[in-house]
Amino acid sequence: MSGLLRRNLRWIALVAAFGALCLALRFWGFHLVRVEGVSMAPTLNGGDLALVTLLDYRLGEPRRGDVVECRFPGRDGAYLKRLIGLPGDTVEIRGGRVHIDGAPLSEPYATGPMEDYRVELGADEYLVLGDNRPESYDSRAEDMGPISREDFLGRARCALWPFRIIK
Repeated sequence: MSGLLRRNLRWIALVAAFGALCLALRFWGFHLVRVEGVSMAPTLNGGDLALVTLLDYRLGEPRRGDVVECRFPGRDGAYLKRLIGLPGDTVEIRGGRVHIDGAPLSEPYATGPMEDYRVELGADEYLVLGDNRPESYDSRAEDMGPISREDFLGRARCALWPFRIIK
């Protein structure tokens, strides 16, 4: 085999390996999500570009306070919401504050008033809410409700544009 052909085959192999690595990262590592709407303001605003890691809930447990990308059964598309209620929790909103099993939840990220609400979560039920509570279409809606573990797609880690870490 000539030197030129051998060199070209090496380049082709390198480009193919790089392409395979990029695809693997895209499907199993992370992806970018363009934020639509105002339901997660001020944490994430419409037009922000968020980095979502995909292995968090395949390898570990969802944690209260995580900003998650999830689906709602019977709905198209994915949503970015804050994980509030875990399986077995009693979540109650009264007086504009969220309470978990009777104890008030500290939520420095939440904005706006909320109507009273109460739910007892089952063994595989999670409650997700938007940070902009008056403008969020989330688990409180009768046609949305709690989600299950299989509905989690990933965890939003940061906004890349404009850059800021999600807390």
